[in-house]
Amino acid sequence: MGTSNVSREEFEQLKANLDSFFLVVNGMLILLMQCGFAFLEAGSVRSKNSTNILIKNLFDSFVAGVAYWLFGYAFAFGDGNLFIGYTYFASAGMPGVKYAEFFFQYVFAATAATIVSGALAERVEFVAYFVYSFIITGETT
Repeated sequence: MGTSNVSREEFEQLKANLDSFFLVVNGMLILLMQCGFAFLEAGSVRSKNSTNILIKNLFDSFVAGVAYWLFGYAFAFGDGNLFIGYTYFASAGMPGVKYAEFFFQYVFAATAATIVSGALAERVEFVAYFVYSFIITGETT
């Protein structure tokens, strides 16, 4: 039976890596919820609109990603005052250890926008929905 000579620094690095792994894996699971929302919405609209719903859900993840990358993460988690952050816009100056947290928070913001799209199915035009999606994910905290 050998003894482990793991230093405190190595242990902290392992802990940080496991935290990042946990965030990325669970973020992927949440991202896969988008498929379920898309199929649920496609099943609840008229068949002629199901393609529109599926495309809207696909583009919703893209629009949410751009909006959250540009503004959302910075407003929610950037260094600033107690009300709003004003650093990390478009990931500028963001430390590498925060990228997993960014991904995890992004998928929640995208999911929030997609849930609302089910209520707006067949009621809102394509461009108007993406303006809404950009705004809600750019300001989600």
